[in-house]
Amino acid sequence: MKALFASLALAAALAFSAPASAAVQEFGPDNARFTLDVPDGWTATAKEVGVQLTKNDGSTSFQVDVYPTGGRPGQEIADTLAKTLGYACEKNQDGSWLLKGEEDGTRIAVVVLVDEKEGKFMSVTMGGSDGDGMKQILGTLKDVPAK
Repeated sequence: MKALFASLALAAALAFSAPASAAVQEFGPDNARFTLDVPDGWTATAKEVGVQLTKNDGSTSFQVDVYPTGGRPGQEIADTLAKTLGYACEKNQDGSWLLKGEEDGTRIAVVVLVDEKEGKFMSVTMGGSDGDGMKQILGTLKDVPAK
């Protein structure tokens, strides 16, 4: 999934445009662990399939989830997510997909990265007013090598 993580920074730049103190933490299911920096002023809540980060003032949310593909190709996964969410879907040059929509007046972007060979996909959902904070977190997302 290393190539997928490298693609995230480019895909996020299409969705959003400050360094701060942060704590590196590890999340994700046993077969697809990852690390990211949790900046001061944000709260991370671990989930079975990833993590939900929320800015403490409630203005911004950042979520990473990792799931098995179930043998489905990337385009089908992205199209299904887009249809379910009611978002527009476009394929990026790096092979990821960018889903864009709006909920309660807030722009939402979902970057979908699929590794068909490993049978996994990652969705990174970002929404809220702190684009710099989301970009900062996204830039720290790294794969943890399997043990």
